[in-house]
Amino acid sequence: MSGHYPSALAYLLASRQREIASLRSLLQSGRLTTEVSQLIHEIQRERGASNLWICSAGQLFSDELLHCGCRVTRSQKAVMALLPALPQDGQDGPASSRLYSRIATALQALGELNTLRQQVRALQLTHAVAMEQFNHIIRQLLNLVFEMVDTASDPGVSRVLIAMFSFMQGKELAGQERAIGAAGFACGHFTPTISQQIVALIDAQERCFSHFAGFADEESLQRWQQVVQSENKIERLRRIACTAAPTDEQGAAMALRWHQSLTQRIDGLKTVEDCLAHALMQRCRQSIAAAEAQRDIPPGDLQQQMQKSASEPAWSVFVAGNDGRAPVLSGTLEPDGLTPQLGRSLLALIQQQSQRLQDQDDELAAMRSSIEDRKQIDRAKVLLMQHHGYSEEQAWQALRKMAMNQNKRMADIASALLAVASAFVSQGN
Repeated sequence: MSGHYPSALAYLLASRQREIASLRSLLQSGRLTTEVSQLIHEIQRERGASNLWICSAGQLFSDELLHCGCRVTRSQKAVMALLPALPQDGQDGPASSRLYSRIATALQALGELNTLRQQVRALQLTHAVAMEQFNHIIRQLLNLVFEMVDTASDPGVSRVLIAMFSFMQGKELAGQERAIGAAGFACGHFTPTISQQIVALIDAQERCFSHFAGFADEESLQRWQQVVQSENKIERLRRIACTAAPTDEQGAAMALRWHQSLTQRIDGLKTVEDCLAHALMQRCRQSIAAAEAQRDIPPGDLQQQMQKSASEPAWSVFVAGNDGRAPVLSGTLEPDGLTPQLGRSLLALIQQQSQRLQDQDDELAAMRSSIEDRKQIDRAKVLLMQHHGYSEEQAWQALRKMAMNQNKRMADIASALLAVASAFVSQGN
């Protein structure tokens, strides 16, 4: 090979440099994810306060509403400061097209907050309408987090991101439980519909937290167990809400008890979320440090590697013989422009890099499969909700029943439903 072409070593170093750049981008995404989780937490607080304000006809949480709005504004500024830069002069930006789209949708939703606050303060909305609008804003922020999970390229970072996203979903459902329960207690009774909604939210939380437990680090799991052990005091209130059991206390007092108890639980969940955020940052930095160490091998160490490689077999080729056995043919790699010693050392480095990247791809593929399963199930739920008028929980239960009856995974049932729906749409066209 002519000397003016880049060498194999140059491409190996370029591979490692690109890996480091990707990891640094992941670190930035991790910072953004952390701030988005804080913003969601503050909006959840404002949603809960708004709900009590509306349900009490403006008698409760007036000061809290103001404080919540200020905290959301501060947190929103922190998120804005970490958004990826926009493309300039026709060049590609640092983020993917889908991520830019998710950011645009999230910012549009956040732009509706001021109008929503004014309507809440003026008692122009029912608690159900206000809650749905808050839920919409939070849902768009969670979609932004999910996009960062879906594009992560490092298995260790992906694991933490999946754990964190699953936990954030569960915590959001806990926030919805707090809001719906507070409305029920403030009204003085629970309709069967509200009780069913709370039961569905509790079940959905368990699914999210179970998924989180499958990917979380040990420290986050220990923190989670501490939260679980402190949840006993909300069980009595949950039983009242889920069974519409009568209570001797007045509605406003019970609403406050419920809100305070569930707020303590959600604050506990936030400590787990913060632990996950710390684990995410730590994992990003560890991956960057490991990649940089591989890239920045000192010349003296590289020379030692080459000398060691020179005294060992360079490579082996296995060729099946006529007798079915596999004799070994050993040889020396002598590519153009490289000494045998450097060739052997470089081959070992390339093989190590290739194997490491392949291992990462295999692990990511397994995690991507888990994410894709959840996407398929969510799409199938939406399909059932649109065509049969199901609630989200009814759609979930329908999918689960079909999976049990056919002895198949829910993801397989969801894929089949989507395929059938797509076929009908194609025939209609």
